[in-house]
Amino acid sequence: MKNEGRFLKNPTNKRKRLHIHTELQIMGFVVPILNRDFDEIRQEVRGRIKEEKWQRRLVLIIVSTALLLDNMLYMVIVPIIPDYLRRIGAYKVKYSYQLTNDTVGSENGTEYFVSKLHKIKEYESEDTSLGYLFASKAIIQLLVNPFSGALIDRIGYEIPMIIGLVIMFSSTAIFALGQSYGILFFARSLQGLGSAFADTSGLAMIANRFTEEAERSKALGIALAFISFGSLVAPPFGGVLYEFCGKPVPFLLLSFVCLLDGFMVFMVIHPKTQRAETGERIKGPTVFRLLLDPYIAVCAGALVTANVSLAFLEPTISKWMTDTMPTVTEWQIGLVWLPPFLPHVLGVYVAVKLLKRYSQISWLLAAVGLGLEGISCFIVPFATTYTGLIIPLSILCFGISLVDTALLPLLGYLVDTRHASVYGSVYAIADISYSIAYAIGPVVAGTVVANLGFFSLNLIICLSNVLYAPALSFIRSVYSYKPFENDFDGDYKRDVSFNESEFYGSLENQHFDPKQPGHQYAYDQVLPKPPVPELKATLEKYVKYAGVVADSKSQLFQTERFVEHFYRTEGPQLQKRLEEIADQSSNWINHFWLKTMYLENRVPLPLYSNPGYAFDDPNFHSDNKDDMFKYIALFIQGLFDFKAVVDRRELPSDYSTGMFGGSLMCMEQFWYLFSSYRHPRLGVDTLERVDTNTEHITVMCNSQIYIMTVMKDGKIIDRDNLAKQLATIKFMADKSITSNHWPVGFVTAVNRDKASLAYKILEKDPINRKSLEDIKRSAFVVCLDESLQSDKMMSKDHLASSSLSYMISTVNNRWFDKTFQFIFTEDGLCGVNYEHSVAEGMPMFKMVDHALNYIKSKKSNDDDSTKFACYQKPRPLCWNLNEQMRELLTDCKNEAMKISKSLNIEILHYTGYGKQFIKSINASPDAIVQMALQWTFFKCHGKLTSTYETASLRRFKQGRVENLRSATPETLNWVKQMENENASMAVTGYGIDNHLWALKDISLQMCDIMPKIFSDAMFRELFTFRLSTSQIPWLPDNAAVGYGPVVDDGYGCAYKLSDGKMNARLNCSSI
Repeated sequence: MKNEGRFLKNPTNKRKRLHIHTELQIMGFVVPILNRDFDEIRQEVRGRIKEEKWQRRLVLIIVSTALLLDNMLYMVIVPIIPDYLRRIGAYKVKYSYQLTNDTVGSENGTEYFVSKLHKIKEYESEDTSLGYLFASKAIIQLLVNPFSGALIDRIGYEIPMIIGLVIMFSSTAIFALGQSYGILFFARSLQGLGSAFADTSGLAMIANRFTEEAERSKALGIALAFISFGSLVAPPFGGVLYEFCGKPVPFLLLSFVCLLDGFMVFMVIHPKTQRAETGERIKGPTVFRLLLDPYIAVCAGALVTANVSLAFLEPTISKWMTDTMPTVTEWQIGLVWLPPFLPHVLGVYVAVKLLKRYSQISWLLAAVGLGLEGISCFIVPFATTYTGLIIPLSILCFGISLVDTALLPLLGYLVDTRHASVYGSVYAIADISYSIAYAIGPVVAGTVVANLGFFSLNLIICLSNVLYAPALSFIRSVYSYKPFENDFDGDYKRDVSFNESEFYGSLENQHFDPKQPGHQYAYDQVLPKPPVPELKATLEKYVKYAGVVADSKSQLFQTERFVEHFYRTEGPQLQKRLEEIADQSSNWINHFWLKTMYLENRVPLPLYSNPGYAFDDPNFHSDNKDDMFKYIALFIQGLFDFKAVVDRRELPSDYSTGMFGGSLMCMEQFWYLFSSYRHPRLGVDTLERVDTNTEHITVMCNSQIYIMTVMKDGKIIDRDNLAKQLATIKFMADKSITSNHWPVGFVTAVNRDKASLAYKILEKDPINRKSLEDIKRSAFVVCLDESLQSDKMMSKDHLASSSLSYMISTVNNRWFDKTFQFIFTEDGLCGVNYEHSVAEGMPMFKMVDHALNYIKSKKSNDDDSTKFACYQKPRPLCWNLNEQMRELLTDCKNEAMKISKSLNIEILHYTGYGKQFIKSINASPDAIVQMALQWTFFKCHGKLTSTYETASLRRFKQGRVENLRSATPETLNWVKQMENENASMAVTGYGIDNHLWALKDISLQMCDIMPKIFSDAMFRELFTFRLSTSQIPWLPDNAAVGYGPVVDDGYGCAYKLSDGKMNARLNCSSI
């Protein structure tokens, strides 16, 4: 095509922002505009602020300022409040008299004794009152943190940060104006409430914005430096201002900075509730659940131990210095903690540099830090000079910085890899650790010194640090991984080192316990990021593909003009923004792909989105219902056995085959198989993550919904008791023993906006909310269906197509929003319907294969003694449906039933030759099938169409899929073209679909008017896939997999290529 490259010649547009004119033509002369108006400057500043790079920097500045303020507020009262409380008469005064004998010399050299009576002024309960006042902040913070962490996980980080800063502002203002012990105690306690929100949300915000381990360590290290600086500079800051300006001044200054920081959060970061930009809403585990994770518990213990030294020494060292160093002045005592600030910053710097290069030594750095703290505390009591004291205190602060800088990023990594990537609760645990140390410090330390002495206090601190340090070796396995040697890609194969006897039936040998750590998928850390294709290359391909589906030359010419304009104007700026996003994230594709491909799609899940999988297991064919329930019970056990392997991160890794064979594949999809839920929302759904330690499943029978317990106290229930539960459910459903009989599951089978409306109505009632939450938190759904009543004389292919159609399009007795529904009919059909946004097909196949092998192992060994013999009565879910909901449910049922009757499936077998012959003539088997599909479509419709063929991107970190477009203009040389260019470009991350979706999404944020390339009818046509295809090479011969067309006038085709034959499952909709 001659016009194809016109838009690619030397772009001259260098403007920083879009649609800003920089020159004006007057009477034929070009006059530059030097004085841009305020609106343009403001728009440019806003644009810069919205950039991810600047957002991250601003977040770090705002959070560091908040942490600085909090720690200054914590320590600024030390030199102020004790003296102020004495001045205002907060204590009862008691006088005592002491007689002393002083030796006096005379002029002639003789000495004599003079007796003097000294009047001593004592303040009753001063130490106790001050101890409680100082400790009240940490105690309140300790009590509130579990709740603030949960709230932060639920609504996000920015709003709790503002709440915390507002409360801290209020407490500081009260400190400035308060004139009694009670008011000051209230202000101190209020500060603890504000800190519980500000500190936790701040650390969590940093962990959320800085996702790369090295960047996160550096950012948290900077925040720690501000924490240290605030703690150390506050006493001299407060003391000087209090001495010369009075009590209100230091507090008013800090309150002003606090208000300014809150204003910056509101204006710059733009507070919003927690929902990922892709529409994904993640639910993390609670503080108490996280503390059951031994890795997190060990880290929390280390943080407590590390900060006990500082918390114990700060309130006691001043008095000890006065008693043992008579030459030390008051100002030296006040500044004793300021010189150690520099070693603290040095420790942060050293730790960040070491962790960037050696990311697996977090435990070692923390252990060394604890050791240095212990040694320094042991040395402190032996110091006799001011300089001699500064040295061990500097070592102490250096050690604390090593511990904090090593473990705070590790907490974020632990929830990323072992739980869900929300950080409120885990950094609430960190804040709790600090609060424990500082809550007991002012009270316990003084008591120990009074009864045992200052040396004993330091000895206790030394022993606690030194003895705890070896415990950190427990977390050294967090970053362990198996190295790999190849760097290619393709399909999948099982790890050759995999031992099935150790893999299957693992729950029998080791019951799953959330307290027991497992291996990490740390090899994901070494997978590469997907590349960002060049804008020029993508636009060239876009024009080429447009030429295939364009109805006329004029339509194609218009598209070329739009593309050329985009390349010379908005395109480079959008490409630059995309490259920034890619640089700051592990996988830039998922952010845009998940939303565009699934969550924004408003079509119903059955037929249009959820695939189906039907398989034949001879062990299930039985007319005896007791045997059927026992089989299903074993299948459930097998699934939970697989879940235990995944939860412990012991699943053998996948390696690719095919074009780029031998590469390690990303396993992240497996993490969320049992903890995901697609929640319908208006416009765009959310993909929610729930706690992985669930012990129940959802069972559906006769469209009624029940909760069935599968595990008790971390142990799986034995087969017979599980079967008994299933039989009870069947009995209750047949007898309609439930609170109502409305088939609520139909709300998940309709248009997603209508489903969203139904959810909103249901969630208004607390009973319905509880039922929805029970389904959401279940591991999966089991559907007990009636017999299909298939004709026994039906052909094998007809029976297979009927079974597959049943798995894809049946809408009654289903709950489509849960990731997996395992379906069993009374006449022996087994299958799966799964929600596709969570994972591709391979994890589902592996899971089913695991369960079937588990059943085989139990058939040969029927010993069930290792299971937990316990019967748990299943619980029917209750629904409270008003008249509006009943009418809507009836409407949903009618719409869903129309969908269920519209699917037509044909199964084709070709035995003339297979992939072995095609390879022998140096052709691509997949290309032959794609050419046949395109030819067939052309014969039926007179033109080619946009075609979707899945190309795996699992060779990249967090990789999912790209589209391998087979409708190209090189028809005569198609086989060679498909094999050597299109396929390789797609699987190596250089396809056009994900790239263009990302640019369009970014344009919605950066451009006032959407670029015409995206509003062009051709763009919609190129992304309307009337032919959706996928090769399933791992499909067993006794199974069938398929999916419906993604549009009403389209086709779906899943196919398998064997050595001597080819099979395909073709379908279309009659709607």
